Amino acid sequence: MHQNYIFSGYGFVTGKYTVTNPDIEKAIADGFFEGLDTERIRQSDNYQKELAKNPATTPFEYMAGHLMGFQKRFHVVPFPPRRESYTVAETSLDLLVKAIQLALDDSGVHPEEIGAWIVGTATPHEMAPGIAETAKCFFVRMDNRTQPMTTASACVGFNINMERAVNFLNNHLEYHHVVVAHTEVMSELLLKERDFVPFTTFGDGAAAVVVSRLKSDKKEGIGFVVNYEDMAMIDFLGADREGNLIMEPRRVKNRAVPNIVRVAGELMKKEGWDNSDVDLLIPHQTGHAIVHEAVAKLNFPMEKVFQEVQLNFGNLSGASIPASMAYIKETNRLKPGTKIITAVTGLGGELGGFSYVVPEFKKFTNINSDLKGKTALVTGCTGGLGGEIARQLAAKGCRVLMHYNSNHIKATSVLESLSNQELNHGIVKANFGDDGEVEKLIQTVKDLVPELNYLIHTVAITGSLNKGTEVTDAEMRLVDKVNHINTAKLTQGLCDIIKETILFTGSIAQDAQFSGSSAYVSSKRGLFGFAAGFARLNYPKIKCVFYIPGVIDGGMTEVLNPEQINASMLAVGQEKLIPLKEIAGRMVKSLYIPKVAGVRSQYEGVLVVRKDGYTKY
Repeated sequence: MHQNYIFSGYGFVTGKYTVTNPDIEKAIADGFFEGLDTERIRQSDNYQKELAKNPATTPFEYMAGHLMGFQKRFHVVPFPPRRESYTVAETSLDLLVKAIQLALDDSGVHPEEIGAWIVGTATPHEMAPGIAETAKCFFVRMDNRTQPMTTASACVGFNINMERAVNFLNNHLEYHHVVVAHTEVMSELLLKERDFVPFTTFGDGAAAVVVSRLKSDKKEGIGFVVNYEDMAMIDFLGADREGNLIMEPRRVKNRAVPNIVRVAGELMKKEGWDNSDVDLLIPHQTGHAIVHEAVAKLNFPMEKVFQEVQLNFGNLSGASIPASMAYIKETNRLKPGTKIITAVTGLGGELGGFSYVVPEFKKFTNINSDLKGKTALVTGCTGGLGGEIARQLAAKGCRVLMHYNSNHIKATSVLESLSNQELNHGIVKANFGDDGEVEKLIQTVKDLVPELNYLIHTVAITGSLNKGTEVTDAEMRLVDKVNHINTAKLTQGLCDIIKETILFTGSIAQDAQFSGSSAYVSSKRGLFGFAAGFARLNYPKIKCVFYIPGVIDGGMTEVLNPEQINASMLAVGQEKLIPLKEIAGRMVKSLYIPKVAGVRSQYEGVLVVRKDGYTKY
């Protein structure tokens, strides 16, 4: 039996803004970039030959697409990049978390089974802590003690971390899986750059793999990993203290070509493979100038050389190799038995690569039991958000008590829709407009369960949504009683049996007032004040989260007019309506995961304030 280390899952994401060669060509014409000698290209015999075959080929397209080998790339900001755009853009952390989630989903491995989180980047979202330490917080519970490791490396970062992953699994037999990822926002290094070459070359993206240890009758997966440094490259490829790219293309090429040749040759020798044995050579996706010359020196057939990530996504630095593997799998070309050699070189003179045989492997089975043994009370379960939160809690193995106001038929329907019916889910009735019924609810819950892990408040009424001058005192009092006063009363009444988290649902109306929301906004702001004070008094016994959803596709959109919806979204920078299931899922994660992807988090004292869908505030 062989002990193998395989890639059991892959994830790959890019920035959301497409940058095409015509986009860059236009920027050159507009004077944004320089360095393209169109006249010299026009006089080239090779260009004239290409022009004869493809009359529409411009000098820039010939240079970028034909000679350099780049057709398209993706940035996290609109093109051309400007400093102010990055204040609301996705960061290297955002891309990383998405890529890791895709890799975990692809592998079937549960995050709590990961023994180490190993991440490389040269463009971190912040100076400290390390990006691996922060990324891990999006996937596991607060008490998880597994190791995060951050590597400050660019082009070869993933390869360095591959070696670390194998060494870790060799030395920690209690674990079977490691996440290895790389993420870069290369475009942010180019803000002062005016040469067209880096813009043509680099894209923003992240890629991740789950490395798993498995025994098999066949030797599969990772074969050999090598890493070195060529110190002759130390001074002409990097970034200065202000984060501006330093790159001397000719000197980089002169060192990169022999380095790729050396790595690929050494790996084939270690494996006992020759060119005919290798099915696929995946070089660093650095462009034709380096790749084609290195391939020629290796005497390797071009039809076995993978450059599709380079062509379609640009040079992704250290994410290039895992992105290539993910892309090959996504396009159904990662066949069992395929022999692969990778070779990379770059920042700081680092160089390395690995050999890999694609294994016979499908997917691990992940049973979703994150909340097994937990109990939650959800208020307002006949509403769309409350009902969906209850369903997602039950799907994760949580016993759910569902509060409703008066619609027994709807409450029963939601109850019947919950999975894991053997957990003895239940419904409890109380009108939050009646103090006595809320007091009775407190006692009912305590009689039903000895303790609650989670209390989730979604109960709320909007009121008439009339203008402030038209809202009666009676309506103001009723809305405040339901949304604030009695929500607070229930919280205080159950405080002694709550063991983990209370989640209060706020409203976008607190930040983006729309005409006619006076009673509703006042009540939600009152609830916010209560939550902040309650959190301080009960810290650290109870974690308190005040969750403010953006405009949900459902719920408030059913009572607001289009002008109110658009004004609210514009006020907080929300780009699109948020699907109900997505926001419910993130709210459930907020109960037990330290950080949640796609959500802006801040603190009001010890109260965790989360804003979902916002790009402002």
